[in-house]
Amino acid sequence: MWRDGLPRATIVGVDLEPPTIDLGPRVHMLRGDQADAALLKDARERFAPEGFDLIVDDASHVGVLAARSLQALFEDHLKPGGYYVIEDWGTGYMSQWPDGGLPDAPVRGVALDAHRPAFSSDTPRPVHLSSHDVGMVGLVKRLVDHLSCRQTLENFCYPEAQEQDPLPVESIELRDGLAVLRKL
Repeated sequence: MWRDGLPRATIVGVDLEPPTIDLGPRVHMLRGDQADAALLKDARERFAPEGFDLIVDDASHVGVLAARSLQALFEDHLKPGGYYVIEDWGTGYMSQWPDGGLPDAPVRGVALDAHRPAFSSDTPRPVHLSSHDVGMVGLVKRLVDHLSCRQTLENFCYPEAQEQDPLPVESIELRDGLAVLRKL
């Protein structure tokens, strides 16, 4: 699919059990784990020395593994302006998935009822809106938090992180099953 959809691209895939088919000279399949930073670095050095234009994580669909891949690939191996796609992040809503679970409450629940006051008393204070933070869903929500804090509050959210460079995410677009990050 990628070979045919991107006819001028070099395609590099990483899989625990790569298929044993010849997909032509532009497609390279490597045996390995998505969380193996050394393997991912080697792949970039061999096939995209300037960095990748597009990275698609369509691997384990397990939040912590996807986070490790993101850490290993996004900053050091994705070109500025490049795209990083996390596929199937909705598995975090599937209780049968290894790190999935059911949402805490339906979206059309009390928390979003427009007829209720935004604050619970005369003294304004935040009202907890029930959420879901398991697995891949939790990873995507952390990325939204990261982007929002970095861009709007200049690390106010996490003052202890001011010594570290934030992940250079320009934007995040969420679609059904896809989180598309664009690098600064």
